[in-house]
Amino acid sequence: MKKLVKILILAASLSVLASCTQQEVSVTADFTTDKAVYELLEDITVTNTSTATNDIIVSCKWEWGNEYTYGKQLQSPIFFDSVGEKEIRLTVTTNSNVSATCVKTVTIQDTNNRPVADFDWTPASGIVAGDEVQFTDKSTDADGSIVAWEWKIGANTVTEQNPKFTFNEFGEIDVTLTVTDNMKGTGSVTKTISVAKSPKSLELAWAKAYDNYNGATVKFTSPATNADGSVVYAFSSGLHLVAFDTEGNQKWSYDANQFENHLPANPLTSSGTNTGSSCTPSVDADGTIYLALAYNEDNKNTKTTNESGVYAINADGTIKWYFPYGNARFVNVIPLILENDIFLATKANPTADDYPAIWEGQSVVDNGFFLNKTSGTFSQVIQVKRGSHGGAVATKEETIMVHCDDRYGTRVMWKEAAGWKFYGSNAGQDAYVLGYVKGQTTTECGYTTFSSIDADNRVYIAFGKSSSANNSDGVLYCYDLTKYDKASGAPAAEWTVDLTGTINRYWSHGTVLGEDGTVYVTTRKSLTAVDKNGSKKWEVPVSGDNFSIWGCPAVDNQGYIYFNESEKTSEGETVGKLVKIQPDGTKASEIVLGSSLNSSPTISPDGTIYCTGMKDGAATLFAVKGSATGAAAGWSQLGGNASKTCKAK
Repeated sequence: MKKLVKILILAASLSVLASCTQQEVSVTADFTTDKAVYELLEDITVTNTSTATNDIIVSCKWEWGNEYTYGKQLQSPIFFDSVGEKEIRLTVTTNSNVSATCVKTVTIQDTNNRPVADFDWTPASGIVAGDEVQFTDKSTDADGSIVAWEWKIGANTVTEQNPKFTFNEFGEIDVTLTVTDNMKGTGSVTKTISVAKSPKSLELAWAKAYDNYNGATVKFTSPATNADGSVVYAFSSGLHLVAFDTEGNQKWSYDANQFENHLPANPLTSSGTNTGSSCTPSVDADGTIYLALAYNEDNKNTKTTNESGVYAINADGTIKWYFPYGNARFVNVIPLILENDIFLATKANPTADDYPAIWEGQSVVDNGFFLNKTSGTFSQVIQVKRGSHGGAVATKEETIMVHCDDRYGTRVMWKEAAGWKFYGSNAGQDAYVLGYVKGQTTTECGYTTFSSIDADNRVYIAFGKSSSANNSDGVLYCYDLTKYDKASGAPAAEWTVDLTGTINRYWSHGTVLGEDGTVYVTTRKSLTAVDKNGSKKWEVPVSGDNFSIWGCPAVDNQGYIYFNESEKTSEGETVGKLVKIQPDGTKASEIVLGSSLNSSPTISPDGTIYCTGMKDGAATLFAVKGSATGAAAGWSQLGGNASKTCKAK
């Protein structure tokens, strides 16, 4: 018993000893300001002087007005945007969760004289679009100094004190200068500058939203006009074909989403979003519009719920015929209009097992096909090796050229008595296609999209250099079709020219021709001019690193060249611009139209430039006026002309 008492006494003694050696924790919150009275918006420098005893401070919370932040010291000065007595609060907390708070008051007054903004410009009058104007800051500050300048010139922002600016647009253009002084005071002034029209000018005549069905978007699909340019047609992934007159009045809209018992394919991506590319319509001389439904969904197992097809629509918006085509995939397609037929090629083809009714009575099952323009039934089926990522083009004699996927060159199909025929084997070195190097085992080039043909049957094709990459650096080829020998194969290229930027298979890059034979070709990053002998004349890059060119260029009858470019940031495409280039390669003007312009411009017979793109979340048709009265003679735009017939005259 005595031993137990001794143990209890010893334990109690140890407990008392431990309590005597435990250290007390305390914390004091405190800070200093560099002064007690401040001007409105003036920076307040705050220094944390808090201390802790027997612990460390692990959290510091600063509060002022409606703002707060954490940190041992503030990373930047604070300020107040209203006058009066203002509190600054600091709460500090130790590792053992002991807290303390310090509140101090500063006085905010407003005695700063605001700066007075003013400016002038040279020349003071007689400015026309394309002129460079020198702006001169004349702003003053009575009790301090001006430290920042912001100029809003139309839709542009400049931060230099005395900027030079070239007016690409014309009209009454507001210019606003906002200046900031050393006390953060601001002053603004707006003046209006009259800019007259010039041959370099661009002016938005009208913009009309035409389709927002199911999140419709514009990728590849470009406007098309009828033969005299009195009607313009627009399409989108919402699958509505819409007709407008030249004043922007809607004439009719045809809904291609339903036809009898068929379920046409929305151009869905594999994730189910309606953002796939849709095809460009073509317009025959009699006013009939031909249109392919672009089924682009990656999942090949959706054949029972999706269907591609081809429409013929009358000029009054009624249907002429519809050709159902199973789960074929049309990519960057424009129906090629021939004398009696239209021709199309698919990327992937419906099989006979899945869709036996389509192929009934056909001796072959393949992905190039001719449809009779009157009946909409098969005239002929022909092979396009592994399918096509671009449209077909034809000479005036109806010799057809169509690109064969990524590494099989461009097939030439000759019109003969029994129909169209290609020479050589289906693929390989004996395929007799444009793009092969004799004696090698692979093609020398990869993806391409749209080609052009001159009056002498010379063909201009932009390929990607790599035969295996989805996009690769571009190269321009010229071939003389008159040298094609059906018995021994395609001719060697007349010349080649390396291009800056990549050829992307879904972006509809390609070539067009000026009236003097100059070849204009787009890649993702540049527009290049090459003379008919293969010498590079000039190259125009995109506006910046985030910009990319979509589609082919177009050339007007005054020699100006146009292309569409879109900016893409981490937040998505934000700006879509139509750019106008002078014949010498210098930029004439540009005009921002929407959030993206992922298509090719179309020059109508009256000189109006039509573009399709996205604005305010809807597929939109834009009509832009320049100084031209029409397109250049020859193959001057995507599909050859404003009607997109894809056939040389």
